[in-house]
Amino acid sequence: MSKTLTLTLATSLAIFASPVSSADGEQVFKICQSCHSAKADGEKKFGPNLSGIIGRNCGAVEGYEYSEGYLKACKSSNIKWTEPEIHTYLDNPTKYLKSKGGGRSKMSFMLKKEDERRAVIEYLKTF
Repeated sequence: MSKTLTLTLATSLAIFASPVSSADGEQVFKICQSCHSAKADGEKKFGPNLSGIIGRNCGAVEGYEYSEGYLKACKSSNIKWTEPEIHTYLDNPTKYLKSKGGGRSKMSFMLKKEDERRAVIEYLKTF
């Protein structure tokens, strides 16, 4: 039994530690582009512009109309979009917002694969 546990842990660590690049993230972000722009001068879309998201305060994009549940989470938890926060949010946005005292997210899309979330974050760091 301990060999199985060791193998499982080793496999999990290898998957988590597998390298990703901003180029990988650019490919994954193509899905996100239908609602988001990542360029500072990008066109206005359904979702907020993600340029400069890393380190930004939650709900801070000028002129974007956030959902009530999103803003409630931002205010009650004082969220700053760090890499770990974005990583958790992308897995299940509504679950994340509810865990922070908010409500339902407008974003119904989820990135369930660990490596895809990490890759998108690497890509967003380039803007």
